[in-house]
Amino acid sequence: MTGSDSMRVHRLRSADARALRQLLAVFAAAFEDEATYRDAQPSAAYLTRLLAGDCFIAFVAEDAGRVVGGLTAYVLQKPEQERSEVYLYDLAVDFSAPASGYRHGSYRGAPSSR
Repeated sequence: MTGSDSMRVHRLRSADARALRQLLAVFAAAFEDEATYRDAQPSAAYLTRLLAGDCFIAFVAEDAGRVVGGLTAYVLQKPEQERSEVYLYDLAVDFSAPASGYRHGSYRGAPSSR
């Protein structure tokens, strides 16, 4: 089985706090920001509540059970109409995985000034 045959992408749920921690490690490496993503991580109970809620979305890509990338996003309810918008915040891929053929890639969202 090649690396690409074992790739799986899925949304994290409340039982996936461990995978979210692995995604944070990918973010730390991609953004070169250990302090933000690894040094003061919240408790497993906090991550479980975050993943169980309606306002936070996380997807991970796993290759042979190893988190090699993912994204986080936030759902914001809008006041001007009865609707919500999803804002992509962090996205990173660990391209050092053997099947990828690339070295790195990342996107870090930032608040816009309007």
